Amino acid sequence: KYAHENYPGLPLHLSVQASASNHSAINFYQRHFGIARVILPRVLTVPEIKALKEKTDVELEVFAFGGLCVMAEGRCYLSSYVTGESPNTQGVCSPAKHVRFEDSKNGSMKTRLKGVLIAQYDAGEEVAYPTICKGRFEANGSIYHVMEEPSSLNILEMLPQVIESGVVCLKIEGRQRTKSYVSTVTKVIREAVDSYYENPTGFRPKAAWLKTLNATSEGATHTLGTYQEGWQ
Repeated sequence: KYAHENYPGLPLHLSVQASASNHSAINFYQRHFGIARVILPRVLTVPEIKALKEKTDVELEVFAFGGLCVMAEGRCYLSSYVTGESPNTQGVCSPAKHVRFEDSKNGSMKTRLKGVLIAQYDAGEEVAYPTICKGRFEANGSIYHVMEEPSSLNILEMLPQVIESGVVCLKIEGRQRTKSYVSTVTKVIREAVDSYYENPTGFRPKAAWLKTLNATSEGATHTLGTYQEGWQ
């Protein structure tokens, strides 16, 4: 409100933390605060994004690569329950100061978040950064990833469909990442987008792109996330 009233020429972007995922919410922010763009939560399918674009003239930005959040973004209480700190005020769902990696004599490793055991890994197994929603928990007598496996969102395989749904910008998650990560991922995504516009109907993700991005992915694996889901 302050920015809108005092700097009317400033292009305002609505954060994904607002969790605005329908045209009524987005148009509300446009009407009252003059937003020019909204970053959509990672919960919408491609058809839903396309339908949304038909009911708003606010620019749409979507996540293309990075962590996959399975919650209603901006409204997650799991981490704040464990750490006592809100992800919205801390800017991260698992603050580094609460994270612990514990080695054992047999080569296995345990990860904890403020003392809470998130997962235990065998020797040589890929170890993920400990976040509550991607932890291993006991449910119905079995221990597994109850909510979500540690993997990164990567839309390269659906890049044409995502672009053609009406989005104007692809978001690469970069928080708490290295300069090398930012450089590597941005270069690959840039090449892929340029390749699409050179030949939209003949676009295919290169194996080298996927290999490079998987090397930087959480858990060294990737997923299309909600973009591929068929639910309505």
